[in-house]
Amino acid sequence: MVTQAISTQLLDPLNRLYRERLAQSVAQSLKATVLTPNVVTILHTFIGVVGAYLIYREQYIFAVLCLELRAILDCVDGILARLKNQSTAMGRAMDTIGDGIAFNALMIAGAVRLLNDFRNYPKPLIVVGVLSFAFVAVHSGVVYHLMRRKLMSIAHKEVDAVEVEWREHYEQTKGNNPPVLARFGFWVDSMTIKFVSEEWYLKVLKRRDLSNWKEKAIQEAEMMHELACKTRRKEFHRAVYATSFVSDDNVFSLMSFCFILFGLFHSFIFPFVHPVLIAFSVGFLYSLVTLVLGLRFYHAFLHGVYRE
Repeated sequence: MVTQAISTQLLDPLNRLYRERLAQSVAQSLKATVLTPNVVTILHTFIGVVGAYLIYREQYIFAVLCLELRAILDCVDGILARLKNQSTAMGRAMDTIGDGIAFNALMIAGAVRLLNDFRNYPKPLIVVGVLSFAFVAVHSGVVYHLMRRKLMSIAHKEVDAVEVEWREHYEQTKGNNPPVLARFGFWVDSMTIKFVSEEWYLKVLKRRDLSNWKEKAIQEAEMMHELACKTRRKEFHRAVYATSFVSDDNVFSLMSFCFILFGLFHSFIFPFVHPVLIAFSVGFLYSLVTLVLGLRFYHAFLHGVYRE
């Protein structure tokens, strides 16, 4: 049967193993404090930038520690927001932007390191390579979070969390002077939903101005839940399994593993291969393969359900 364990299965391996548990403990300890989820978001963004700088300085062990701490705090802000009932569209947009800043800092630090160490190679080739990796990795992260929330809403027969967030951003953009973050969030939500599934996007769009949109959304979730339990059960579980590997956290975990190896055995490995080049290459290949496979299994379930 489709059970609540789906939410755990959708987590990437390291989050499932220990990050989520640590984040739960930290969030519980912060619940009674004045610290807000937005402050935690700013903090993990800053730590991510520091980690990127340490990679540029070739301090790989300390860089990995910063990146790992950033990943844990990235889980904390969401859990803390739910514990304090402070989950807002603005906060989610801040989290997205914070992740983007930390990620871009890592890409820039890696690119500068490569440009400094490979002076005889064409600079445009290095820049294009890094930008290609960044493009694929960003898509993996955004698509993962969208697919995860959609599959969880099906598993729990709840209103689609992605649609709720999309609607919040939509309502905030209807005024005369809508907030920039709200417009950005609405654009990202719309483009990503459309990229993952045109049929899903059209379903959401049809409910945009309905007064009973939540009732319609719940009916859809219940219908999809029944199909996931019966005729589409195998496809649903394949989609869940494939989605857990799409997470951008997996990409950073693989890169961190590469950096640890180079940090510990630098004198033996560095003469033959470059730390940043290997880490970025591994991350790029992993992002590309898991994104393609994840979308393949996700489409097999979602499109099949909408066409029944």
